[in-house]
Amino acid sequence: MTDATDDRVQPAPEGAEPSVPAPVDGVPFTASEPFGGFAPAPQPFTQSERVGRGIALALLIIPAGVVAWTVLWNIGFIASIVTWGVAIGAVWLYRFGSKARVTRGAFWGIIAIVAVTVVLSLLAGIFVDLVAALKIPLGDALADDRVWRLFWDNLFTNGDMWQSYLPSVLLALLFAVLGCFTTLRRASRESRA
Repeated sequence: MTDATDDRVQPAPEGAEPSVPAPVDGVPFTASEPFGGFAPAPQPFTQSERVGRGIALALLIIPAGVVAWTVLWNIGFIASIVTWGVAIGAVWLYRFGSKARVTRGAFWGIIAIVAVTVVLSLLAGIFVDLVAALKIPLGDALADDRVWRLFWDNLFTNGDMWQSYLPSVLLALLFAVLGCFTTLRRASRESRA
């Protein structure tokens, strides 16, 4: 038998770098198999995909923040630690989901997440107060249309209710800003870097 060599794979001369196939359509090739099989390199996420993934994951902090706020509200506390935790959690979840630093668009998304959490938390606190006044179990109240109608009617038409809630709401908003200010300032600096 004669010694046959494969024409397709030629060893590189000593000291020369091995040749790599030219990219097709601008996509570089990487070796996917040890013996010459080449496949397109995985494409990195675009900036908008990264921001979208990060913000989508950061949205998970909203229900956690609402629950924590409502529990403290029900006890009679108004604490800045909840919005601090929401801001920290949103930034952390964003970074984890996007695998990138906070960008300018992401910064505004995180601010929106914190603001929505604060508004929903205040509404949840008022709803819990209504349920307590009606002396109905919370689970039953959540499923009762009459309770929801009463809640929305009071929310939009009961000036006396808002007058009694105004000091608590203003104090809650003040603590909310104080709680998340430092974290959001750091995220703003990161987004401008």
